[in-house]
Amino acid sequence: MAASKQAWYAGTNTGLFLVERGPDGRASARALGLDDSGGFRAPLVVDCDDPRRLYAGTTRAGMFRSDDAGETWRDINQGITYKDIWSLTQDPVNGTLYAGTSPASVFRSDDRGETWRACDALWQLPSTRNWHGPVAPYISRLKGLTLGDEDPNIVFGAIEEGWLVRSRDGGQTWEQLDQGVPHDSHSIRCVPGSPGTLVLGSNSGWLRSTDGGQSWTEANVGLNGRAYTPAPLVTRASRPGVLFSAGTACGPGDWRRAAGGDAAFCRSDDAGQSWVSLTAGLPKPMAAIPRAIAVDPTNPDGYVAGSTDGTVWATDDGETFCPILEGLVNVMALTPTTPAEH
Repeated sequence: MAASKQAWYAGTNTGLFLVERGPDGRASARALGLDDSGGFRAPLVVDCDDPRRLYAGTTRAGMFRSDDAGETWRDINQGITYKDIWSLTQDPVNGTLYAGTSPASVFRSDDRGETWRACDALWQLPSTRNWHGPVAPYISRLKGLTLGDEDPNIVFGAIEEGWLVRSRDGGQTWEQLDQGVPHDSHSIRCVPGSPGTLVLGSNSGWLRSTDGGQSWTEANVGLNGRAYTPAPLVTRASRPGVLFSAGTACGPGDWRRAAGGDAAFCRSDDAGQSWVSLTAGLPKPMAAIPRAIAVDPTNPDGYVAGSTDGTVWATDDGETFCPILEGLVNVMALTPTTPAEH
């Protein structure tokens, strides 16, 4: 698929779709299968060396791989103990894959998903007794994974609910990071161009570290009260310091009210120190919850987002939004069809 085409893989509660945006700004969706896999929480990964090779983590059937851009799939679960996949990432240099699951665990593959091995030292942390999920049956989730920009052997995991974990050796050993971070962690991201800088999303907003995760400070300036973080944090190497995500004015317990989450998108232009709350073009209030966010690789200011009402939104200027697609079911993950920027 040509790199200039606006297209994304959308993971929903009813399977995987290819979303393509046309010259008129509107988008269409074509089903790519995996509709009996329980749905998606983790964004699909496009292989760093072959854009036709895809890795998909599902919530009930584990991991799948396609070698023909999603036309056919086969399961790749050898070595994976838990098949509820919540996060997935790849080292853009050597292709190593890491999958985060529920119960909170990390599995690593060094052969493009053919086999996996558990990073079982994680289970030996004494603090695991304090990990639990937010709803019955209260099973913890390894909800966010990121690799160090300078050293991909450094792996960070955000646990809902279980603080942060960090490995400095590709998952062989782990340490719990529980000082200065909320128990309920959602997403974690290294900031391109800022060595040692990380931004963490939680149930109480954003936190920022400039020393590799040793210490943290709150970073909620500009959010206008929308400090619950339901969506991943998106960065791009070509725009160091620019971060993009979304926030809601309340947590999941209040999302059934008429105003829903009263959601907005947010952008930071200073590596997460402060934010701009973005509502132009959105319903007021925006009741649906943004769960999926991805860059538009054809536009340095462009992003797309999917929400729980099945709508896909786009911004072409990083400020104003418009719906480009409706009718999907619970859009939980979006990934550009081109590989991530190295």
